[in-house]
Order: sequence, then C-alpha cells, then structure tokens
Amino acid sequence: MQGITPEFLEELKYKCDIVEVISQYVSLQKKGGKYFGSCPFHNEKTASFCVNQSEGYYHCFGCGASGDVIKFVSEQESLSFLDSVKLLAGRVGLPLPEIRLDPHYEEKKERSETLKQLMRDAARFYRNNLLDEQKGKEAREYLLSRGIDDEVSKRYGLGVSLDYDGLVGYLRRKGYKLDELRDAGMIADVSNPSDAFGNRVIVPIFNGMNEVVAFGGRVFHGEGKEIAKYKNSTNTTLFDKGRTVYGASKVKEDRRAGKQYDKLILVEGYMDVIALGANGVQNAVACMGTALTEWQARELKRLTTGLFVCYDGDGAGKKATLHNVDILLKAGLDVLVVSLDDGKDPDETVRQDGVEAFEKKLEEAVPVTQYKLDRAESECDMSTLDGRSKYVSRAIGVLRTTDVSEQAAYLPYVAERLKGKWNMAALEKKLEEATRMPKEAQTEEARELDPKATRAERIVLFSLLKNLDFADKSYLDPEWFGEGSRKEIATCIKFNAQNVNVGSVMSYVDDSEEISKILAVEKDEFKSGDAKLSYDASIMYLANNSLSKRIDELKKRAGSLGGEEFREAARELSELIAKLKSKNLSDKL
Repeated sequence: MQGITPEFLEELKYKCDIVEVISQYVSLQKKGGKYFGSCPFHNEKTASFCVNQSEGYYHCFGCGASGDVIKFVSEQESLSFLDSVKLLAGRVGLPLPEIRLDPHYEEKKERSETLKQLMRDAARFYRNNLLDEQKGKEAREYLLSRGIDDEVSKRYGLGVSLDYDGLVGYLRRKGYKLDELRDAGMIADVSNPSDAFGNRVIVPIFNGMNEVVAFGGRVFHGEGKEIAKYKNSTNTTLFDKGRTVYGASKVKEDRRAGKQYDKLILVEGYMDVIALGANGVQNAVACMGTALTEWQARELKRLTTGLFVCYDGDGAGKKATLHNVDILLKAGLDVLVVSLDDGKDPDETVRQDGVEAFEKKLEEAVPVTQYKLDRAESECDMSTLDGRSKYVSRAIGVLRTTDVSEQAAYLPYVAERLKGKWNMAALEKKLEEATRMPKEAQTEEARELDPKATRAERIVLFSLLKNLDFADKSYLDPEWFGEGSRKEIATCIKFNAQNVNVGSVMSYVDDSEEISKILAVEKDEFKSGDAKLSYDASIMYLANNSLSKRIDELKKRAGSLGGEEFREAARELSELIAKLKSKNLSDKL
C-alpha cells in the first residue's frame, strides 16, 4: 500500500492502545507497570504473556511470541500486514495514506462495501430458504443424509438455492443493479440474469475478516452427467481463490472463544471441512482444491504452527501432496502427512468408516521426508535391480535437500527398505556425492554464525532498546554487526533522532522472531543482576571482533599492493591495531 510510512504506523499504534486492543482477545491483569495473561499463541497453565503498554509491544516468556499491536491483530485475525493496518485504522478513524494518493479511493471503497452487503444479503436469502419448513425440506434431508444436522448447518451458514430466478428477483427488489450482481459473481450475464448457483445446496465462503466473499454450490437432487456436481465462484473484486482458506474464520472464532488447536487439518474442499465438523473434528481447513499458493501457506502459518496435510487418497491428491508440502515447509509450518485409503476423501472416510477411523489415520501421519521416501518406494519395483536403483536415486534426491540430522536419521530407513541389497557405506557415499558443494558456491549465510557474536549483539540491542542507563547509542557502530535484522535494528537505534524502543523498532524492522530472541536476553542473560558488566563486555567484543576482521582483510590485501598504495595500507593497518589495543570504547569508532 502506497504511503504506509514508519511515521504513519507510529501514529496508528499511538491511537490504538495495545492493552485495550489485546484485552478484546486476552484477559489481562496489571502487575506493576505491565499487564499479564495467558498466551493466546500456545496452551499454558501459568500466565507468561506480557504486554508492555508504555513501549507498545507484547512478549510471551513461554513460547517467545512477540510483536506490536499490528502484529497481534494480524496473528489473531489471520490477516496480512496491510489488512491489519486497514482494520486498526478503521477502528480509530485514521485516514489511510492511499486516500490522499488515489482520487478514486472513495468510489472504490463504496463499490466494495456495496458488493459486500450484496453478498451478505445473498447468504441470508439462501439461509432462509433452507430454514423454510416446506421449501427447504428436501435440502435439509439431503444434508442430514450426509451427517450434517441443523447445528452443523448453522455453524457453516449453509443455505439452498431453489431455482434460477428467486435470488435475482430478491436482490433486484433490494435495489442492487445487474452489473453489481455480475461483479459479485452471482450471475454470469446481465442480458440473461440467472442464479449462478441455482438448484444447489449453498456453502458461503468467508475471507479472513469473516465477510462472505464467494459461494460454493453442490447439487442435491437430479444429479447426472449433464450437470456439474459442484459450482464455485470465479475470482471477483471480493474473492481471490488463491488468497482464501476456507474454515479459517471458524478456527479464529473458536480461538476467540478460548478453544485452541494444537494442529489444523488441511483438506481439499469445503465439503470435507463440513463433514469433519459434523463429526466433531472442527480444526479442518481447505484451500479450495489441491492448488496451494504461497499466500495461503502464509495464511495457514498465521493460524497454526502444526499442520496435517490430508488430501484425497487418489492419484491427484497424492501428487498435490508432494508438491504442496514443500510450500508449507518453506512457510515455516511443522507438517505431518496423512494417507487415506486409496480413492477415499476425508468426507467418505468419516461417513463410511467413522470418526475413530479418521482419527487413527491422523495418529499414523508421518513427517514429510518419510512420506516422500515411502512414495518413492511404492512407485519403484523393489524386487528388481533396476527398480532398486531408481528408488536409491529418488531417495537420495529427497535426502540431499534435508539437513544433516535428517540425513543421519533417514539413511538407515532407506537401507532397511533395500533389505541388504545396498550397504550403508554405499548409500553414504552416494549421498555425499549428491550433497557435495564447491567451496566457492558456499555463501556467507550458509556458514555457521559465531554464537558468541550473536549473543553479544542481542545483549547490546536489548540494553539499547530498553534504554538502560548504561547503554549509550553514541558509542555504537552498526558496522560492528553482521548482515541481517540485528544490523538493521542497530542502524535504526543509532540514526533515529529519538530513543527507539521495542514497539517503535517494529515499524522499521519486520522480523518479530529475531526481536523475540532479543527480548529473551532479559530472561537468559540478565538474571545474574550484573547487566552493565554483561553489556560492556558484549559491546567491546563486537567492536574488537569487527576491528580484527578488518585487520585480517587489510593484511591479505596489502600483500598485493606496492608503492603509495602499500604505504597507505600500512598507515591504516597501524591505526586499526591501535584501536584494537585500546581499552576505551570511544577510540574504536
């Protein structure tokens, strides 16, 4: 969004009192100058979730979650950063910068609000049809035959379209124009307006802000080859299939009601979600098919850290699983893969075999690496030399992308599948050849970081962000820090005209995980009580470490210089060595 500056975010966070906002989700009690409550991001018995009102941030000493008011709303409502900003700005009546920049903003906003209201009215119309004692009887009986009773129907807002004309007439009588019905995806053509979901059971699709943005329809009578069993909304102004996770709004509602889920279950379609919900498994979500986008993966990460991937047990479902698990892992999710019986989907599993059978499948779920290896084995003829050779190639291809610990854990697993036809030494050599990388291809990021430097950087940043008396930013050089978020934070602290605290730095640096680790310094490093000694030693270490690296680099370069360039390098080297020997921090700047 254009115009979202740190200054605007600071104003927004000033107007959105973090205690007031978080109190809408968490019961807080004031202790001293801070507020404490049970963490909404993990299950805990002792309240370790702390809100610092004066500095505008929260931090959980149990799970490490931390952030500002925008990050909290983003996590709790499963919204993107920009949507969270819009939500908070709307609550406090703060005009967004884009209003000034876009002369058509108000027109676009009014159009969007009209379409949202249209969708709410359409959902209400469909819902009332289903509740009608006579008109909705056949649809209710159909749903009941699939195990979906009135309570489940209410939870998911199900409805029914009884014909192709009723909805159009209803919406027209309410004053909506035909082009608005078309833009909302409710009719295909203004010249021949008819309900796009006619004669179907209706499933409303909600976005992350619990607004109806689309519909899905399922034939409930007269099913045949000449009519599509399912009909779903196409992308519209309100609805983007690749940015929608069905069931997310229900998970958030449950969370606000105090119901936490350790893991969510990712299935293919909304009927799977509803069928599982009808059997008491209410932590299922769907991405409207097998195509998964990176945006949806990030949305899932906002909802949970652990995920069961439970696609249909057919060829398409298995293929999609192999493709999508990597996207989910990249988003930082802890993924387990569920294998259903051949040809069955979650809906059929719970209806035919019972919820206990489905829960047993969850218990049998395996990590991604094991799933990939098992798939490779099932697709190779292990009784032949050629089949075993293909299996080894595929297995090595899987393991070469994993870390060393996984390779050590799964190489014996691969050897066991081969039943002695390949020995461990041969497999280890094969894996070593596949993972070998020329030194010049190794990046600085791939090398192991100096843990002492990392710890020292966090101690220094924590002291400066907390504005401790002994921490003076005038004696700080961001060049003492390695590349990455900590250097960005150091630069922000050094060159900001005013003192920067934890809450304000989040407007400049988008790395809440690193900020959480910096905040953990209070627990891990400063409990001894001698915080000043720890700070002094840390910042001196960073300064000397930086100088030592510069000296080493200059020595290497000086060997190839001559004449005046050599003499200049020698003078610089002498100055650096003098700085390194000094016990005074100011001499090292």
